[in-house]
Amino acid sequence: MHKKLFFIFWFLSASLMMGCSTVKTNNNLSYVPNSILGSLNPAPADLAPQDVTGKNLTSSPIYKQTEADSHYALGEAYSLNGNSNRAIEEFKLATVYDPTSATIRLRLAGEYLQKGLLTEAVEQAQKAEKLAPKDNNVHIFLGGVYQALQMYPQSEAEYKSILARDPKQVDALIYLGAVMAEQERYASAAGYFKKAAATHSDKSALAYYYLGKMRASQGKRYYKKAEYAFGKSLDLNPRSSDSALALSDLYAAEGQEKKGIKLLESFEQQYGPNQDVASQLSQIFLEDKNYSEALKNLEVIEGFDESDLNVKVKIALILIEEQNYNGAIYKLQQILAAAPNSNKIRFYLGAVYEQTKQYQLAADSYEKIQSSSEYYADAIVHAAYLLQKLNQDGAAKKLLKVALTKRDNVPQFYAFYASLLDNEHQYQQGITLLNSAVKKFPANTQLRYYLGAMYDDVGQRQKTVAEMKKILSIDADHVQALNYLAYTYAEEGKHLSSAEKLAQKAMLLQPNDPYILDTMGWVLFKQGRVGDAIQYLEAAYKLNNHESVIAEHLGDAYDVFELTDKAKQMYERAAAIEHDPAKESEIRAKLLSLGATSGKGQVLAHPASVDQKVLARKPASL
Repeated sequence: MHKKLFFIFWFLSASLMMGCSTVKTNNNLSYVPNSILGSLNPAPADLAPQDVTGKNLTSSPIYKQTEADSHYALGEAYSLNGNSNRAIEEFKLATVYDPTSATIRLRLAGEYLQKGLLTEAVEQAQKAEKLAPKDNNVHIFLGGVYQALQMYPQSEAEYKSILARDPKQVDALIYLGAVMAEQERYASAAGYFKKAAATHSDKSALAYYYLGKMRASQGKRYYKKAEYAFGKSLDLNPRSSDSALALSDLYAAEGQEKKGIKLLESFEQQYGPNQDVASQLSQIFLEDKNYSEALKNLEVIEGFDESDLNVKVKIALILIEEQNYNGAIYKLQQILAAAPNSNKIRFYLGAVYEQTKQYQLAADSYEKIQSSSEYYADAIVHAAYLLQKLNQDGAAKKLLKVALTKRDNVPQFYAFYASLLDNEHQYQQGITLLNSAVKKFPANTQLRYYLGAMYDDVGQRQKTVAEMKKILSIDADHVQALNYLAYTYAEEGKHLSSAEKLAQKAMLLQPNDPYILDTMGWVLFKQGRVGDAIQYLEAAYKLNNHESVIAEHLGDAYDVFELTDKAKQMYERAAAIEHDPAKESEIRAKLLSLGATSGKGQVLAHPASVDQKVLARKPASL
């Protein structure tokens, strides 16, 4: 909004007039403009402390001046180091020794302004005005503070008091134009900006710039006038990045973004890399997903300020997007060297290591994330998963056990820990863990699903059924529970009509899931509808021919349907990919009953498979 723009303009401009070369005791303020933070300017040699032995120091003008200068210099030093409270103390002490210095009062007002203490800033500036009623800097400072407080008549009065003495004082003209624009008195504001531009001073370009900003804020009807003003500003000061950026913004608002990009690129070609221009170009290219061009400009910004970690993060994310993982790792490591406690960056680094299959490094990176971080839960789950992938189940369990002591409010920790216990057939320990978890999270369906599956592992199918029903009372569309309950009923040969309905609903939700298709086929098989069952079981096998139980079910259906050769093929396949010796023996017994003499070595071995219910109960996030 234009109001904010003009206030920022005032603040930055007024701040340039707050420093001083030395403290004067008279009211003739001819100090050198400096930043609002100032710089340490010691008193000149002729004001150095002198030998006053035997004299009353408190009445010595030289002593007082020396003390005033000393406190003023300390105030500047504290201000420069960002310690405003100490700076204010020193400036106030300087006024004790030199109460007639408008310079000290104005500098103290500036420090108050830095802290947002506008009332105190006004009070000190008013005192400075009484001490130096004709000093333009005092009136400009007061005018700016009044403007910030929306005391527009007082602000106007300060600027007009300058113009009464000097009608062409360019700063006062520009500031007064800003006050008028903030009040939406655009015609008056434009008049003052144009008068400032007509002074043909070194600030004429600035006057046109703010005239353009005002016109742009007035809406589409004034875009052409804004474009003209920005163009004039660039004609007078071709190196003005502010004007180039503002004109580029205007082109974008007019739907001519390419024209704006061309302007900024041309600006950098003529005058060399510019941090603000590169920043705007990088933002434009990021929004357009033109990552290569965005990267070029971000690297320009990085060249100006190597300590800018936000820029480094953006570069790293672009490198990840472009799959330049080595470059991303290097950049993320750079960031961590400067900000070792950044959990976000550690998570990104872990993710890149994981993407590049450097699983140990990924796990190490995830494990370093602090428990208070929003990334902690995901990081621990990822680390545990990777440790399991590296066959370090013990380390994964230890990690989750520690994580639960730090954050016992993360359901995923219980779920993953239970899955590790399940893999080790420590079912009772898993059941105890999950029972404690569901007490904490009674509505968490995934925890209940694990618990129900573990009850099945220890043969407590009634408890399994009870848990699945609880899940469906919480979430009627929980596909895994629908499938599990249907399959359990089919295995028991009970409630087959209900089992069919459950399987049909699951199939509607996930029509191409091989385990659900297998369940549907198995339910139909148990009902004696073998021909119908074969259709579903064949579809399941086509989608997943690496699962022993699916191949076995299809073999059973072929056998009953008297398709002996096909049954033999399926049993051979099921036996070949089954890694449970007891289960493999059962399948081979079926082969023998068909008169088959096939050995496991005749079929290529496949990865270990487990019962479809065990597979189905792995959390989706893993």
